[in-house]
Amino acid sequence: MFIRIKYHLIFIFLIYLAINSESIYAHTFLYKNQPSSSGDSLNEISINNILIIGNDRTKEKIIIRELVIEKGVAYESYLLDRNIEKSKINLLKLPLFNYVTIQKVFLTDNLVDIYIVVEERWFTWPEMAIINKERNFNSWWETKDFSKLDYRFSVRQYNIFGLNHVFKFGLSLGFTRELWLVYNNIFLDKKQHHYLGVYASMFYQKDAFYLTYQNKIQTFISDDENSLEGKEAEIFYTYRPGFNNKHRFSVAYREQVADDSLVSMNNDYFGKSQTKLSYFELKYRFEHDRRNSRGYPTKGSLFRTEITQEGLGFLESGGLNILSVYTNYKKYYQISGKFYGANSVSLKKSFNEYEVYFLKKGLGYRNDLRGYEYYVIDGQDYLLSKNNLKFNLLPLTIVNLNFIPIKKFRKIHFAIYLNAYFDVGYVYDKYQDINYMNDFSNNLQYSGGIGIDLATYYDSVFRLEYSIIKNGESGIFIHFSAPI
Repeated sequence: MFIRIKYHLIFIFLIYLAINSESIYAHTFLYKNQPSSSGDSLNEISINNILIIGNDRTKEKIIIRELVIEKGVAYESYLLDRNIEKSKINLLKLPLFNYVTIQKVFLTDNLVDIYIVVEERWFTWPEMAIINKERNFNSWWETKDFSKLDYRFSVRQYNIFGLNHVFKFGLSLGFTRELWLVYNNIFLDKKQHHYLGVYASMFYQKDAFYLTYQNKIQTFISDDENSLEGKEAEIFYTYRPGFNNKHRFSVAYREQVADDSLVSMNNDYFGKSQTKLSYFELKYRFEHDRRNSRGYPTKGSLFRTEITQEGLGFLESGGLNILSVYTNYKKYYQISGKFYGANSVSLKKSFNEYEVYFLKKGLGYRNDLRGYEYYVIDGQDYLLSKNNLKFNLLPLTIVNLNFIPIKKFRKIHFAIYLNAYFDVGYVYDKYQDINYMNDFSNNLQYSGGIGIDLATYYDSVFRLEYSIIKNGESGIFIHFSAPI
């Protein structure tokens, strides 16, 4: 009871942070950066013109949308500098540019031109890749099961028409035979506040994850037919009124059919011994993003909350009706000198009438406890805290590799961080079956460790970590995303 009451208290606290973060941030920033009453910092400086250089494909209106400065407007000196820096961060958070430079050129003491120099990314990515269908690289490496690999052939096209549209189309063979496509970021108005996107896929799997035993996912292999097949279609609408807040609404239809033998091994796979699960999904997501980087942030914060309704209770197979709420808050900050910190709190709460293993996702799927890479912790509700202390071993370094023939890959940047961490989490599973010996659920779990992170261009991150978990197990793990 104590744990479940604590969930609600933390959820209320996170909502409070999201609502008040704008005013808290503004008050703190203005207090720290308030100029003195003497000197030139209070002089107003007018912007005569804004000139953009290097946008070979990107339309100027896409860049102007992210600026916190305007042509013909006068700003106090300190405020202009602050807004220039904020504009630079906004542009770098778009998946369009590797580098952005914004400079003032004084025409008189109180009149400037603003020069924005951007270096665009490579936008067309034909892809031939081997994709691990396990939850992470380490869980696959434990067994080295090559049947759980996908061989993906796809095309990813970014910045279509220079308007930041994104198109992805792919075919996967191997563990999953899948055909899928995405078209996103289609803005509907001149101010670029309203966006649409669509997604569709169909897939077939000879192998399927069907059960969790001793905190590890078990695989079913069909001898004759597909273990699992399905199709999905989704349309999503995004409302982005400013620079930091984003609202997304989506409607999806999802359908899965499982082999009879698979369901016979887990009657709760789709719930109620069903071999077919079809349902509509409604989702709302709010995001408040003040991070200084997309790939590897070191300052700022990110708040995200989602409300998902899977099934409407009367149109779907088995009367599926699952409401879930997910909330996550991340904070990044500089402690002193080269020392940085990061903290994250995640909370998930689900309300469902019966067990559906296919939709049961605790820790080890979307979120994980570091060091538990070989395991999953199944349940409907969870609370997770992740904490990092980092030391910047190698500051951001830019290297020009002139021997590379393609200009957009010739200039690379990277930074290296040493880190120490401590994670703690609790997953509540009201349908826990003691026969499956999934004893990580309904028990407090924690882990700690040290590692090294390499952050480089195109939002790429490589992490190598040594971790120890609650039961004393330890290991070295590899990841390809930021730790928090």
